[in-house]
Amino acid sequence: MSTTTINASKQTWARGGNQASWSAARDATSSSTHTNFTTTQGIIPSAIREAYISDRKGDFYQIQRAFFFFDTSTITDNITAIDLKIYGATNSGNNVRVAKSTAYGGDGGTAFANSDFDSWTSTNGLLPTPYTSANQAWVTTTNTLSLNSSAISDANNDGYLILVVVGGGFDYPDNEMLLPQTLNSGIAFASTTVFPQLFITHSAPSYGNDIIGIPNSKYDKVISIDKSVIDEIIGV
Repeated sequence: MSTTTINASKQTWARGGNQASWSAARDATSSSTHTNFTTTQGIIPSAIREAYISDRKGDFYQIQRAFFFFDTSTITDNITAIDLKIYGATNSGNNVRVAKSTAYGGDGGTAFANSDFDSWTSTNGLLPTPYTSANQAWVTTTNTLSLNSSAISDANNDGYLILVVVGGGFDYPDNEMLLPQTLNSGIAFASTTVFPQLFITHSAPSYGNDIIGIPNSKYDKVISIDKSVIDEIIGV
């Protein structure tokens, strides 16, 4: 087993703006604005936000999300486990959830666009593809989130991982906020303490004693090669 740390190649904080209804906020097809981060740290106290605000100006909802792109193509071994590490800031205690996204052009080839804001749910309103098995309470130190088999499979098959971190109590399950409240989870983007990263465990694939899927009990001769010399083929 080996381990490799992959830093995020792209990091984005996206804001949906003030919306008159929960559905308009949660299902917005575009963010009102977004900020990309590269190597300069940016502390955003409301990076992940679920809010229903009621004041003298009226009632409105706010949703904010964090998107990340990771290039895993340098790992040629079989990935067996992935931990996502993001350094929290300012606000904590609220649940978050990690889901698959198709932002950044779907393969990391383009910059984040406002239209990527809803690039994590299907067009028919079904729940997104989860990359963590459950909600996790946010902390203001290093948040370590263990990614599930779907994320591991995507990293192995695609050579990259695109994900979004959203509020776990209302945004992820699409539960309307019925009472005024503001739930913020802060992120230190491009953190100088712990840069947003994947901690990946991987190992060389094991092929056993089979030759291209032929059980060793069946290969007395493979393409007319005697079994006695198979041990000398490519060091097997």
